[in-house]
Amino acid sequence: MIVWFDAVTSKEPLLFNAIAKELEKAGHEAIFTCRNYDYVASLFSLLDLDVEIMGKHGGGTLYGKLKAGNERIAQLAEYINGLENKPDYHISFSSPESTRVAFGLGIPTITINDSPHARAVGKLTIPLSKYLVYSSCITDDKWFSLGATRDQLEPYDGIDEVAWLQDFKPQKETLEMLGLHIDDSFIVGRPEESSAAYMLERNMVGQTLLVEILEEIFETYDGRAVVFPRYENQEKLLKKKFKNRIIVPPRAVDTLSLYYYSDLCITGGATMAREAAALGTPSISYYPNPLDVLEYISDIGIPLHNEYTIQSAILKAKELIDKSEEKLVMRSKTKQILAELESPTTKISTLL
Repeated sequence: MIVWFDAVTSKEPLLFNAIAKELEKAGHEAIFTCRNYDYVASLFSLLDLDVEIMGKHGGGTLYGKLKAGNERIAQLAEYINGLENKPDYHISFSSPESTRVAFGLGIPTITINDSPHARAVGKLTIPLSKYLVYSSCITDDKWFSLGATRDQLEPYDGIDEVAWLQDFKPQKETLEMLGLHIDDSFIVGRPEESSAAYMLERNMVGQTLLVEILEEIFETYDGRAVVFPRYENQEKLLKKKFKNRIIVPPRAVDTLSLYYYSDLCITGGATMAREAAALGTPSISYYPNPLDVLEYISDIGIPLHNEYTIQSAILKAKELIDKSEEKLVMRSKTKQILAELESPTTKISTLL
């Protein structure tokens, strides 16, 4: 069986690589496509995976997203239709373009999704999918509001991160690549997704609240910050403001090792905070509204803190940095919690 994976955000190469490895053990073949956005393509290179890069992010306007999406559909359709051996299944994390192509070419789709708040991509992918794989901490009614039907629902009792963190071993070489030493103090930061469809009404395109947060942290913190901007304008803004106090990796690096050696991870999104917290590193998401999986992770004792205002995020960051010596205890506790959670790879393997 040939399984086609399409990645559109930086979380997905790690997740899809973990799933593909399990499927390959069962004799299946994996092929990968992605869009030219953020660190997605370079993450495939880091993982030593072949990938076809097609299309780009549509930017901060609805018209831009529509135009870029349609162009990418055409590119993906030509590529998949031109393959000598067509995929038997398509898997994505709610990629509208590849899901539309798979549906049009008669390829069944397994959609993985833990973000019902991203309603636009949910509505464009879930109704066209054969199965919807999601963490059981998300209630069914949220999927029904996006067009899901009962027979599509395939919950699992865990979080995505279990798939790629089970065999993790930190690599000191990652620090050396960025000019850091194992004894250096640093935090990891990621701006909010200012150009996502669900953020457009906040009028944050080209800006980031991370500037204000880092300003406050650096008043009392002598370390540096390794920052992963989502867009070029965010990168320019952060570099101009903080100069050599921050490090912006030019390409994808082993972020898991960075989290492991860092004092704190703080992000306006979810993925980095979830990954870092699942390794036992204190983490903060300053996404402005409650998200099911973030609340679940926090509730079961993994060190992820949901702070819904900038001021509360700043206060919590300073508090956690001051308690960084407690990280070893938290790491041991978190590892035990993670071992009891189910991986989405298990669920997907049973569906194919």
